[in-house]
Amino acid sequence: MRLTSLTLLLAVGTLGAAAPEGDAERRTEPSATVTVTAEGQPVELAKTPNPVKVITREQIDRSGTTNLRDLLQTLYPGQLVSNGGLGTATSFNLGGARNQDVVVLLDGLRLTDASGLGSVNPASIGLVGIERIEVEQGPCSTRFGAEAAGGVVALYTAAPAVGLSGRLQGALGTRSLRGGQAEIGYGGNQGLWFRAGVAAESEEQALEATNPYRNAGVHLALGLQDGGAAAYTLTYRNTYVGVPIPWAKSTFPRVFAEDRETRTRQEQVIGNVRVDLGHQWLLDLSLGQATQARQEPNYMAPYTPYSPYDSRRNQANASLAWHGENTGATTTLTAYEEHGYAPGYPSGTDHGVGRHVGLSQEGWFEPVPSLRLSAGLRQQWDRQTFLVDAGPQPDEMKASTLTGRLGATWQMGGGFRSYASVGTAFGLPFLSAVMYNQQNGGEALDREKSRFAQVGAAWEGGPWYAKLEASRTQHDNLVIFDLDSYLYANAGAMRIQGTEATLGYRQEGFLLEGFYRNQEARDTRAPQAVQLQTSGVIRRPFQSLGLKGSRTLGAWRGDLGWGWSGASYENFGNGIRASRTHFNQLDAALAYKPRPAWEITLRGAHLLQRAWSVAEWKAGLMDGRNDAALIAGYPAQPRTVSLEAAYRF
Repeated sequence: MRLTSLTLLLAVGTLGAAAPEGDAERRTEPSATVTVTAEGQPVELAKTPNPVKVITREQIDRSGTTNLRDLLQTLYPGQLVSNGGLGTATSFNLGGARNQDVVVLLDGLRLTDASGLGSVNPASIGLVGIERIEVEQGPCSTRFGAEAAGGVVALYTAAPAVGLSGRLQGALGTRSLRGGQAEIGYGGNQGLWFRAGVAAESEEQALEATNPYRNAGVHLALGLQDGGAAAYTLTYRNTYVGVPIPWAKSTFPRVFAEDRETRTRQEQVIGNVRVDLGHQWLLDLSLGQATQARQEPNYMAPYTPYSPYDSRRNQANASLAWHGENTGATTTLTAYEEHGYAPGYPSGTDHGVGRHVGLSQEGWFEPVPSLRLSAGLRQQWDRQTFLVDAGPQPDEMKASTLTGRLGATWQMGGGFRSYASVGTAFGLPFLSAVMYNQQNGGEALDREKSRFAQVGAAWEGGPWYAKLEASRTQHDNLVIFDLDSYLYANAGAMRIQGTEATLGYRQEGFLLEGFYRNQEARDTRAPQAVQLQTSGVIRRPFQSLGLKGSRTLGAWRGDLGWGWSGASYENFGNGIRASRTHFNQLDAALAYKPRPAWEITLRGAHLLQRAWSVAEWKAGLMDGRNDAALIAGYPAQPRTVSLEAAYRF
């Protein structure tokens, strides 16, 4: 029995069990129809009750995007909210969830921003070396523990190389756009293989600034497969992004500072060992570290010097999976430690530490071929501490939390299937919030709790397919910032619900797909009249929709993507009120292959956005206009037209 070829996948969210002899589909690399994130073992999307979207390498390349934010904004309009142009702070909004309720993984290792106020900024995550992305919407604490009450975005690097292969790509465009990538991989007959990649890009920011937006990254992976019994992998990534943020003050009177910017460097190192124990057993062990160093300008004039914010996470995973004829189980142990460093006043630099251990058990059972049942339990132990030079403070957050999930999928015949899941989830207070409260005499913060239900139905008939999904999550004991005491406290509650419909038509050389989503986030502890417009629930568009299509004719291929995000509530600096504007995003590309290895692409991005001058921004002439900004006062990136050339070997 051979192992799957996806040896870079790590423990909790990424491991597949060895399959029975003769089950060729389960022993191959996961495809666009298989998820390795939703459950402890690889499973067909049609069999899991968890709502997962898979983004392939082909989709990444065809999008023309180079970071996670731009990719997800292009493919899933309304699911992220950005503070302006390229690289700026962006919040996840999966199904209306909060940013801090979304976990980002790289080959099973959590990417971290322990010094910030939420999940890692997706605009800072480059795509060099990324082969596949899975987006799971809805609570995932039973698989991934704390901070996964809104969903998971899992990135996976490339599988082992076979022979010599690679890709060279370069782009030139308007707004001084310059970019390029180079990737190479080689796998020999002795089981040794390597992959390496480098990428860089620069472009003018939405408003003119001293420096352009720029990013760069490198990726390196080394591996060994010793005849199918075991596989060893070592992965390293290093990315840097420099982001001009000249809009120093967006409320009136507005302040412009052309040299103001933020700089972020991220590094990840991951080692993984997978051993086929025989008799359908698979053992997976991994160690990893993720670091982030971020420099932010001071928020009082003259906006410099820069203040350092640093995060570090060490993580270890161990997983044992078994796969039988019509049942399977996975046991996973995860331990990680995170450190957050933030500027502290008046004591210098604040240092917070979080230590976490989780033990989970997952299983599935198919009593009949048309019915699949799944269940999971996770016990997690958490401890958060604020440290100063004299040693630990006496107050710290300790918690032990049990979460669970039940799911079922029914293949109903005629191309129909239905699925549902229920369970619980939880989140921990920001490590930076724990640090802030303990330094300023606030109360010890407790964990946040939630419960959820998700249902869905899907149909496929010939080239047509359709899907309808609905979900509701109730969050309790949320950590909020109390403006009266100016401290954090467990005093919030929120209900998130939404419905999404998808309809598509797919044939060889042709694709047309559209979706519509309706959602709301409601503050259930606020008075009825303002439950949709408190600071904890604003900036979620109530409606979003999109349409994408592609057509291939011989050596030519055209791609078109359109997304629309509707009205929401917004904080305009003098109170929260309804924003009646909407935002359209239109991207198009025309590609030509003169030879099988070559591809030339003419691309237009942000085609409905115009460039604004500093004077227009200061005067507020863009305010209240459709398609000008996702968040009031922060201009969206203007249109660009570029020419790209790519060569594969």
